[in-house]
Amino acid sequence: MSLADNYIATLDSVGESILKWSDPENQFRGYTNDWPLARFSTALSIALAYFLFVVLGSAIMKLGVPAMELYPLKFVYNVSQIMLCAYMTLEALFLAYRNGYTVTPCVGYDQMNPPVANLLWLFYISKVWDFWDTIFIVTGKKWRQLSFLHVYHHITIFLFYWLNSHVNYDGDVYLTVLLNGFIHTVMYTYYFICMHTKVPETGKSLPIWWKSSLTMMQMIQFITMMSQGSYLLVTQCKTTSLRVVACYIVYILSLFVLFAQFFVQSYVKPSKKKKQS
Repeated sequence: MSLADNYIATLDSVGESILKWSDPENQFRGYTNDWPLARFSTALSIALAYFLFVVLGSAIMKLGVPAMELYPLKFVYNVSQIMLCAYMTLEALFLAYRNGYTVTPCVGYDQMNPPVANLLWLFYISKVWDFWDTIFIVTGKKWRQLSFLHVYHHITIFLFYWLNSHVNYDGDVYLTVLLNGFIHTVMYTYYFICMHTKVPETGKSLPIWWKSSLTMMQMIQFITMMSQGSYLLVTQCKTTSLRVVACYIVYILSLFVLFAQFFVQSYVKPSKKKKQS
């Protein structure tokens, strides 16, 4: 057995252990086992490659390589993200309507004929497409944007939705796609506007008044997600893996704390300094 085969077998074994812990009675998985990017060895390898790019790419760019604007790629990327995220938002809304999902959580779960599975898988692989955000930051040498929050968010959400793609691919998960798809549609619209508000003399974008509102919307999204998860736990909903739900609440809470910290550092403290001046 080669080193590569050992690596793949070990990681897939770890992935299977995670899935067995998440769904010990095989009530919620099986339908997506053979789908693209379904193996844990593949998902973790992608996440590791992303992390290595952040470390090595940043080091190389700091050696004196000039910053690259990559405007044509950014243009195509932001437009594609707006269209993709808007599609996922609308599709989640239509699926909820067609399948009679109510506002109250615990809407049901179809293990072998799941209406949400295709959309959830698309949402999962879209997190790989999101890695281009970091590529543009590193090649553009925008080091203030390359924060712990940015890297943590990109890696962990991709890996968490690897788990969801196996154990939580139907039912209540539609709300995550709906909320996150909408927020990302607004976010990439903001990025697209920023690309076209730059002052030639300084190379900096003009301030957009609703920038802080975008971060606030993200935090409201996290509160809504945690509320849904808490309801599922409190009511002991039988149509979802409560172990995954518990992990989901803790994970979303970590994002909420980091985004709240970013909001305070970026908008609250600067406002106080201006008032004092």
